[in-house]
Amino acid sequence: MRKIYLITALSLILFGQIRAQKIDQCATMPMDSLLRLKHPELGTLNDFERALQRKIVEIKARQAASRTVAEVVTIPIVVHVVHNAESVGAGRNISEAQVKAQIETLNEDFRRRRGTRGFNDDSRGADIEIEFCLAQFNQTGQKMTEPGIDRINGGRLAWTRSEIEGSLKPTTIWDPNKFFNIWILEFAAPDNNLLGYAQFPSQSSLDGLPANGGSGSTDGVVVLYSSFGNIEKGSFPSMKAPYNLGRTLSHETGHWLGLRHIWGDANCGNDFCDDTPSQASESRNCQKGRVSCGGSNMVENYMDYSDDGCMNIFTANQKSRMRAVLELSPRRSSLIGSNLCGQSVSAKPFSNFQAENRRVLLGGQVRFTDLSSSFPTAWRWDFEGGDPATSTEQNPTVTYSMAGKYKVTLTASNALGSSAAATKSAYIEVLNQGLCATVTNFVGTPTILKNPTGTGYVAGQNNRNIKAISEYFDNALGYANLRGTTVKFGIAKAAKGRESESIVRVTAWNARGFQNGPGSVLETKEIPLRTILDDVANNRATAITFDKNLPLFGLPFHVGVEFDYAAGDSVAIITSKNGEATSATTWEQDKTGVWDLITRSNGINIANDIKVNIGMKQSVQIATTAQIIDPNQAITLQGRGGTSYSWSPANSLSAVLGPQVTARPTQTTTYRVKGTGDVCVDSASVTIYVRNIQVLSTNTPATEQQLTVSPNPTDGEMIVAFSNTVIGQVKINVLNMTGIEVLNKKYQKSDYQFSETIDIRNIASGIYIIEIQLDNQTVRRKILKF
Repeated sequence: MRKIYLITALSLILFGQIRAQKIDQCATMPMDSLLRLKHPELGTLNDFERALQRKIVEIKARQAASRTVAEVVTIPIVVHVVHNAESVGAGRNISEAQVKAQIETLNEDFRRRRGTRGFNDDSRGADIEIEFCLAQFNQTGQKMTEPGIDRINGGRLAWTRSEIEGSLKPTTIWDPNKFFNIWILEFAAPDNNLLGYAQFPSQSSLDGLPANGGSGSTDGVVVLYSSFGNIEKGSFPSMKAPYNLGRTLSHETGHWLGLRHIWGDANCGNDFCDDTPSQASESRNCQKGRVSCGGSNMVENYMDYSDDGCMNIFTANQKSRMRAVLELSPRRSSLIGSNLCGQSVSAKPFSNFQAENRRVLLGGQVRFTDLSSSFPTAWRWDFEGGDPATSTEQNPTVTYSMAGKYKVTLTASNALGSSAAATKSAYIEVLNQGLCATVTNFVGTPTILKNPTGTGYVAGQNNRNIKAISEYFDNALGYANLRGTTVKFGIAKAAKGRESESIVRVTAWNARGFQNGPGSVLETKEIPLRTILDDVANNRATAITFDKNLPLFGLPFHVGVEFDYAAGDSVAIITSKNGEATSATTWEQDKTGVWDLITRSNGINIANDIKVNIGMKQSVQIATTAQIIDPNQAITLQGRGGTSYSWSPANSLSAVLGPQVTARPTQTTTYRVKGTGDVCVDSASVTIYVRNIQVLSTNTPATEQQLTVSPNPTDGEMIVAFSNTVIGQVKINVLNMTGIEVLNKKYQKSDYQFSETIDIRNIASGIYIIEIQLDNQTVRRKILKF
């Protein structure tokens, strides 16, 4: 039986596994989710589908209007044969004849060629009208002795996926704008049950999608060497049944051109092709007549998991999908014009190019890629409104500093002469928006909106016990970094007044939840409630700088506030009046943890008074190990985002230069750091609140007054230790953040040293205060129980 995994790595789809091992569940979606979490810039598969379906509709409408037959297009291939010093034709170093047999089979399948295994008489079947050739020329335009074959001595028997993606592909790939790259090799454990995998097409430069839909350094297909070729077209002893008829490459090329598995990787799932019947799961062997999901399954489809001898059909809808990819995906579309299948380079270049991004902010840069045919050796670029205005580089980078739409011209030449200039008018749009910006959705009348269905506030604590409120930012201009935010609170109350040690959590989320709601947490910043008390009293917004730069990858995001419910503590964000917001951007999380637009959950349309600081460049930021401390307690201040740093005020600091310093303030102090470098904001500050208490003993040196509570964070057991000359009873209390005592212990200190193990395994996870009292003097520390 064919055993197959489908996964994505930079949108990879993996296919293939040992027939002796039964796979209970395809790894497609779990692996895709994990890798897209690791690389958010890839966007989502839903993003890809929306763009692709729009293009399919456009193509169908165009074809219906013109009644034309699709043009047969040819894609040049380079096969990287990765071996371990075997002679040509032996083992992994497969013969030229085996390579040619495979490409011939690929063409039979994609052209539905009569008289071959690739033909079918199913009314749903289609000639894809895509052909493939072995490239006649290498990257420098030299005629290849073995067309389309690049033999690589990899110096090892087998390769894992991580080795392939991390080193083999990036160091051996040929320009993916000109060549369809295929690697033939043996897989190493734990991947030695794979037949192959492919990379989904990039859709960069499309509205609503990330600029990078998949890395150009890994683009292509990988196939197990013993499944590459066709045993019916020659004597190829390395090939093994039932995967010896060349259909692994047909399947992987389908993925490479945007096809999904026929069962949609779910029980009766969706492969986005209406003429492929739904089926419950992948097919094995050749289960003709199999019925599931209320109908007969198309087990002969190349995008199922049937044996090679069973496969023989691509459908009309699958054709529409692949042809749409050829127009939609930049690297795929450029292959058609690369002109590498002819027998000689006998023409001047045909000039062509593309921009990495066509919309740019003021002061932004655009990288241009030459896509000219016939191997040009010289280039002349003209950039209206750009700096530089001209260039002779093959792939130049240009800066644009004035708003407007600008044309770009390229003239490419080789030994036979210069091409006609390729000019694209209004090709680059420079937006009237800088590389650094402050953005808000707030418009209208500042309002403290009471909860209409009970007590409390719409954007604060209320009797509905909402957990959080957020503001959605669409990031339409594709900013890359989030520095921080300012939140205008209208209400701030603290049970303990200005001595409160309560905190408010300001959080940033990505927008990959349901219907672009809050998804994964990007960062949370704890703000002392006393800071908000001061800001409300002085009618100013609370400024929050996150501890580190938050990469946005040009994608939407959320910023908001999470709410705790402690007696006497309360905050509420200022909002617009109901009905004044221009669009629905405010979300709330109910007491069960479910997010929803507040227009649906509450029937109101408001925007929070939240501003975000974003940019294409990073900013200087500051982090501290604590914000509320005892007098003379050491804390670490960490600067980030700049190249060098200076700190102030100098008193109580261990140094005034460098990214990291130690502070021991004896009174509440605001520390500032200023950084150098190409940044949006070059400074940041943090206020350290010093408790109005004494240390354990005032008649012993500071070095003897040090207290340690470790480990912190703790899973439940920690050691409290200090040393001084005071003898007497030691009281140790643990308080939650509302001041309620959850544990108290008493010990007798009869020596210079004190050390005891405190057990808090039975209390809930969270943040607590531990108090140590001796001789009417108190020291407090914040602890985290996880």
